[in-house]
Amino acid sequence: MTVNPAGGPELVSMVASLLLVVGAIIAFGWLFSRSKMIGSGNSDAIQIVASRALGAKERLVLVEVGKTQVLIGMTPASVQSLHVFDTPPVEARDPNAGIPQGFANRLRTALKEIRR
Repeated sequence: MTVNPAGGPELVSMVASLLLVVGAIIAFGWLFSRSKMIGSGNSDAIQIVASRALGAKERLVLVEVGKTQVLIGMTPASVQSLHVFDTPPVEARDPNAGIPQGFANRLRTALKEIRR
């Protein structure tokens, strides 16, 4: 009695199933990333003007809402408004200039920091 090693039609079926699963994972990942982009269409209402790390997990963020700028203190346990400016101390800039969007931009920013 001879035993048939895995080959032929079984191997083709297994490789096709594996490719189908990997393709489905990639397609769902792409759809998920596209759905995030669609939901964030109205980014003009609130803009991050400036941000500064104070420690490992503490940050100061200057946020512009309409024509008012608000200084916010952020810790892992809380978010607190520290001061509301009637006249903006800092001119608003491009909202995407200081915030890397997506993995490629984050990687590009990290590589620039390493080269300095």
